[in-house]
Amino acid sequence: MKRKDFFQLVRPVTEKLYRVAYTIIPDDLQAEQLVIDSFNAFLIKEKKMILASREYESMSKKELLVKRRTIFKNILFHMTQIGVRRSGQLTDQTQQTDFKTYFGLEAKVRLVMTLRFDFQFTVEEIEEITGMIKYEVIEKLHNGRFLLLSEINRGVQP
Repeated sequence: MKRKDFFQLVRPVTEKLYRVAYTIIPDDLQAEQLVIDSFNAFLIKEKKMILASREYESMSKKELLVKRRTIFKNILFHMTQIGVRRSGQLTDQTQQTDFKTYFGLEAKVRLVMTLRFDFQFTVEEIEEITGMIKYEVIEKLHNGRFLLLSEINRGVQP
């Protein structure tokens, strides 16, 4: 696959990558750097797969969608590995945002909730992307929803 073809294939998922990166690290500059780093890690690790792929124009629409989703999940895997470690090193992330309740949650919880509810990934796909085991993914989903709902309910009661 040519470089131009690869970038045409990846371009539609770049906005989604920035949304996930900002979920992990709620700082514009750090989130952008996370996207760049995870994309570079993907390119380094998957160079042979990218070069062996068919040309962009020769793929059917279904093949394009499947290929994009696979690439998106692979980049998210690298983003998860890099971003969760990096978010632990950064302090006072919640002070920079208006959504203190959401960004007050642990980075892994925010990531799992975003992947499940925003991008409609299955628990098995989230397990594959994050490297967590199934019960841990389910636990983070449950605990994240519970913490958000309890915080919302606490603010609504008179």
